[in-house]
Amino acid sequence: MNIITIILIVLILTAFILMTKGTLKQELAMPLVALGAIILAGNEEGFLALHNGFAEFSKIALLFTAVAVPAHILQRSNILDWIGMWVGELIGKIYVKTKISINFLVPAITLFMVYIMAALFHNTTSILVSSVIIYVICKSYKLKGLPVLAGALVASNLGGFSTRWGDTPNIVEAAQWGLTHIDFFKEILPINVSSVLLLILTVGIWLSFAMKSKDGKKRTRFDIAYAIVKFRNARRNMYLDKRLIKTGTIGLVLAITGPLLFIKYELIFSALAIIVSVLGDYNDHMFETLLALGTETYLTLVSIFVLAQVLAHSSIGIGIVIQNWLLKSSMSVWAIASASYLGTLLTEAASWASAAAPLIHSQAPSHLAAWALGSGIFAGSSSLVTAASAGIILTQETKNNPVDSKISFGSYVVFGILFSLFMLGYYIMILSLLYLKN
Repeated sequence: MNIITIILIVLILTAFILMTKGTLKQELAMPLVALGAIILAGNEEGFLALHNGFAEFSKIALLFTAVAVPAHILQRSNILDWIGMWVGELIGKIYVKTKISINFLVPAITLFMVYIMAALFHNTTSILVSSVIIYVICKSYKLKGLPVLAGALVASNLGGFSTRWGDTPNIVEAAQWGLTHIDFFKEILPINVSSVLLLILTVGIWLSFAMKSKDGKKRTRFDIAYAIVKFRNARRNMYLDKRLIKTGTIGLVLAITGPLLFIKYELIFSALAIIVSVLGDYNDHMFETLLALGTETYLTLVSIFVLAQVLAHSSIGIGIVIQNWLLKSSMSVWAIASASYLGTLLTEAASWASAAAPLIHSQAPSHLAAWALGSGIFAGSSSLVTAASAGIILTQETKNNPVDSKISFGSYVVFGILFSLFMLGYYIMILSLLYLKN
């Protein structure tokens, strides 16, 4: 590892520290780091990273905008709040019948909901829709939303890892290894479901401690019954904009249909979803709707894609170092997963999958190697909010929430690093045991 590579890594870690302390926001820190990476890479490799980073970003930006636009239209229609009230009422009824702590019921139901949505419709779709629902439920039960929203990011990444179409790395790996839908359902889905249960338990414990430190009081049966009544009355009195519901639903269906059923035409479906959603909105909101994700999100995303190109593909990046280490390690499960974790943490999930999949497949064409790569990417993408697009989107979606329900780089980093390392070890153990059995 040369001195310029070390300087680049120090630059990235410094930015992480500044974002953790709140000294710099991620939409400022990441562009500065990306610009520094271009300088260190030099004119030729810097230009190539800039070109390829923007090229990769352009597709992602279109696909994510296609989901974000109708999702925000549905939010303005109040239908997501209505769904949140309905789920909240359901949680209350289950509590009354079972007496299970509300601090565990809320994570159990909401995180499993996020997981299912991500597995069926893509993890970014799940985050965009569910973040509003989770906030409504936590606010109504007077719970701190931070633990549940942080868990939702991990749940969305887990759901994305569970199906062939669930997220971009899966699509890359499926194409490289020839993985089918059945392969995902039989070989990795059961492991991921067990991970969801571990996640729910962890978030439930975190939420319980957070609530004790907040007021030291337990929610009584009367409190829950009162909340149920409030949910029911709020739903009955809530105004739902039928035009926005129709427009948002059609747009979201179009946005999901492309990646789910017609992968060759996903860009066409995405572009059509944006057009239909914007034109179906009210005139005064059309421009606001088109920029639903916010310029901060786009700025952060493109910066990370450029940085990822320098890290994964240039002569000063860590991509070459990690690739050489993988080759020397005989492509063992722990080496593939650990390298993928580190590569994703410092780059970005989709970029690392594109860079690592051909190399790993050429040396280890087994399904086990594919799952080791995927598990490392999942854990890495859950370590920091900047390590995956869903995390960047979640910070944007919650930026106006109260402090105890807001996801930022600093508020997520401790949970993200600790739980992602636990998940990395868990997957290495499970996959290694499967290898020994085979």
